[in-house]
Amino acid sequence: MTYNKKIVFQVLKNASDKIGNDIQKWEDFFTAWAYVNGTGGREYYSAAQVNSQNDIIFKIRYSRKIAGFLSSEIRIVYNNKIFDVKHIDDFQEQHRQLVFRTEQRNRGGSE
Repeated sequence: MTYNKKIVFQVLKNASDKIGNDIQKWEDFFTAWAYVNGTGGREYYSAAQVNSQNDIIFKIRYSRKIAGFLSSEIRIVYNNKIFDVKHIDDFQEQHRQLVFRTEQRNRGGSE
């Protein structure tokens, strides 16, 4: 397995806007080299539109820096596309590799 694709992990942070309102925004947190594998996309029908879902698995070498996050707190940016993390797996807690099961965010989704 070759870790030859550069990915960026983003973390959801609390911040303030120009007038002091609390907001949440995504910030780059960690860059890693990954093995990237598609799990097979699918098309589904919703509200008379055909939509596609692109599920991707990202595998990286184990890192304590990223291992402590919950899937809802991070996302992955790869090839200028955003992937929401659905599941993080440290196989048998061996601390050798982290596997991220993701779903590509629709273009209309909020940033």
